[in-house]
Amino acid sequence: MVNRIYVDEGNAANILQLAAIQQMGLETKINKIAKSLTSFSGATTVTVGTIDLDVYSPPIISSQTFMVINEVSPYNGILGKPWIGKINAVTSATHQKIRYPIPGGGIGQINSDQAMARKCSAQGLKKSKQAQFLPLSQAYLKEVEQPNLAIL
Repeated sequence: MVNRIYVDEGNAANILQLAAIQQMGLETKINKIAKSLTSFSGATTVTVGTIDLDVYSPPIISSQTFMVINEVSPYNGILGKPWIGKINAVTSATHQKIRYPIPGGGIGQINSDQAMARKCSAQGLKKSKQAQFLPLSQAYLKEVEQPNLAIL
């Protein structure tokens, strides 16, 4: 069981923190292939590698590939489009719920832990307030050529 997982339908990859994988004792299963991940804000992170894990959404088990990062985050992982699409889930940020069809009929549902969601959001806001931004007139801008990057 991994706590503090964020589900983001705008994220093109599934992501797990290296620390979470280490706590599970699965560090040796990481395929050490570094890749670059770029967020919508333009920040780039280099991955430690990838790992294939099963994700249990009662009663569905789906095999997923996760990008492994070694970054500080209030979340241990992010489930993105690959997982959402594989289980045909519908997410609702407003209701903090995920619903998905169950084979043989019925609807599965995952509910958010609202207290934990508030705590993670507060940690994320605290981190973003620490970032420094320059007015555009003071910023040094130049065009940088970048390789093909996954967009989060």
